[in-house]
Parts: sequence; structure tokens; C-alpha cells
Amino acid sequence: MNIILNKPDLQKKDDFHHFLYMAQVVEARDPYTAGHLWRVAQFSKALGKKIGLEGKVLFDLTLGAYLHDFGKIVIPDHILNKADALNDNEKQIMNSHAEAGHKMLSKHELTEKIAYFSRYHHESWNGKGYPSSLVKGDIPRGARLVCITDSFDAMTSNRPYRESMSFDNAMEILKSERAIQYDPELVDEFLKLDEHTLQHIIGHSDQNKKLLTCKQCGPVIEKPDEDVSSAYCRVCTGKFDVHHSTDGTAEVEFNGDHGDATELLSEPDMRHVESTFSEFEI
Repeated sequence: MNIILNKPDLQKKDDFHHFLYMAQVVEARDPYTAGHLWRVAQFSKALGKKIGLEGKVLFDLTLGAYLHDFGKIVIPDHILNKADALNDNEKQIMNSHAEAGHKMLSKHELTEKIAYFSRYHHESWNGKGYPSSLVKGDIPRGARLVCITDSFDAMTSNRPYRESMSFDNAMEILKSERAIQYDPELVDEFLKLDEHTLQHIIGHSDQNKKLLTCKQCGPVIEKPDEDVSSAYCRVCTGKFDVHHSTDGTAEVEFNGDHGDATELLSEPDMRHVESTFSEFEI
């Protein structure tokens, strides 16, 4: 459904893209989560449609999901990308991203109405989440939904401290945490989503752009465009030859070289934004 979103709900298009660009800057800091914002927004949009959301409400959900980790811009790199378990002080700093994102997003007319996604997406159905220990229906429904989609993406993605788990295992965990960590009704609806649709989002950073794996150290590498023949791992700095296939997939092969500081720079890719919001006329 195409909808036209004008003032006062949104300011000008440039402001909208500014926030989404900043979200991409945050994600670019973390070599393990390429496409996380795109995937969570896609999962959330699919679940939103499943429960009957449309128009402006569906747009707000998609935007809130895309910006849910905005507060991570304040988290130091050594904590954000730590491979080992965080200590208590580091956990406290990491958890502060929820309130930090809310504070920043709530100060702008464009995002003030969806800032709660950032603040409450780590609240749990049983009241053991953060930052406010809200319980059940006290948690805004949109944040309850993004809590599920964010967790699902975390489980099915490589992280510094573990490899991704299988689709079936992730679904079983959602079932086991139904009415404990997650809204039971929303979990039930998520479990009904088409598996093919979900599988096409898992392990991708954009439409038809499947992530590759560094065979030296494990993190994800974004698949470059077909006219690009090399890629770099931003963790081990390895340089890889990219072998593109006619079916749109690709394989990477370490060639023994390493990238320099310029080659290892990660640039925000606004094409993620285009495919996320393409159905909305903004």
C-alpha cells in the first residue's frame, strides 16, 4: 500500500534520509552486524502486516525498527565489538544505548513519536528487561514486536561471541520464551510467517544481497556489487578475491594480502534504506 507522508508527520525528505543515514553510520562501526537494521525492519514490517497494520502505522513501525539501535552511537568500540563476555560495568554501558537513543530521537519532530522503539525494545514480558523493567502490556506494543524481531535476527546472525544458530533453533527459542521474554500473541503470529520470506531476509544485508563469511576469522563480509572483484574483512583485515556466480551468489577466497586503513573503511549504504521503505511514497 503506497501512502503519502507529509508534514507534520514528517518534515522534508532530506531530514528523513538524514536520520536513516546516521543509523547506517552506527551500524558501519560494527563489522559483525552488517544489514542488521535492514533485517530487523524487514522482519518487523512482515510481522506488522501479519497482524493487520497498514499505512502510517506500518510506516512508523518500520521506521522505529530501523532506528531501534540508534543509541549505540554512544557506545565505545571496545565494548560494542568485544568478543568475550561483558563485565558488569560494560553491560551497564552497553544497556545505556536504549535510553541514549530515546533521548536523541525524541528531540526531533521527525522521530519523537517513534523514539519509544529505542527505549523499550529490550523490555521483557516478565518485567526482567531494561531500562524500566516494564511488564506485559505496559510495554508499548511496537517495542514488544521489535523485541522479537531484534532477538530473532541476533540469533540467526554471526556475533563476536558466537556463530549464528539455525532457523529451527531460533524458532524453538522464541517458542520457549513465549510469555517469558516475549509477548505470547506476537510470538504466535511471528511463528506463522512464511518461512521462505524469513529465510530470504536471514543472512542478507539487502534485497538479494547475501552476506559472505570471512574464512580467516568468521565475521560477515558484505557481498560487493558484481563489478567489484575484491572485499575486505574489517576484523582480521584480510583481502579476499570475490568470485561472482551467474545466480547472484558469490564466494570469497583469501589471497594472502591485507587491506590498508583506507581500504578497510566502511561506508553507509543507503540502498538498504531504499529497499526497506520502497513501498511508502515519501
